[in-house]
Amino acid sequence: MKKKYIKLNIFVLTTILGILVSFQVKSINNNQEYVSLDEIRDYKQNLEKEKAEIAQLNTSIEDYKNKIEQFRLSKIRDGDITKLLKEEIKEYKTISGFTDVYGPGVIIIMDDATRELYEGENPNDVLVHDVDVLNIVNDLKAAGAEAISINGQRVLSNSEIDCSGYTIKINGKEYGHPFIIKAIGEPQHLEAAINAPMTYGYMLKTYGIFIEVNPSTYVKVPKYDGTY
Repeated sequence: MKKKYIKLNIFVLTTILGILVSFQVKSINNNQEYVSLDEIRDYKQNLEKEKAEIAQLNTSIEDYKNKIEQFRLSKIRDGDITKLLKEEIKEYKTISGFTDVYGPGVIIIMDDATRELYEGENPNDVLVHDVDVLNIVNDLKAAGAEAISINGQRVLSNSEIDCSGYTIKINGKEYGHPFIIKAIGEPQHLEAAINAPMTYGYMLKTYGIFIEVNPSTYVKVPKYDGTY
């Protein structure tokens, strides 16, 4: 009789424990929240902005160190200083967007997703937004892109990329999709910055956004055609 009583107690306790675990699992599942692409975009944009600024500062520091050393050596050799200054002027013209730039790089095509929306999904998740283009541009810069254009518009340090309804405004001019991004630099590095796992471009693809990266030995990025 005593054994039956013990077995009954164990059965009751096991049943109660199972019910409690069941409620706990349901509670955990109910607390899980759907993270929309818009939220991911915001977090990624802020993170990439900070990373790009740090990378740019580090690059500038190294550039200035190299230039100081070059000027020091040129001063010792006298005649080389003029040549060095001419190269500096050419470099600043390229950075400022005053000249067309040619070289190896990548041509990227971005377009809205063509798939159907999932139940309850935000329609914005399948559209290309200004922040998407901006993040791709920042990733290209971080990968060493020397010059970038979007739909023929040269991207400068002060270029504005804004959303304007179903179009994107670049340097004050509106462009509809698809968005053609051209970047000059090491093709493999630039391609990896978009296609590699954990990159922003890779994440967009998981949502169905169309992104095609075409490496090329010859890419032309036009000069800036506006005013500063």
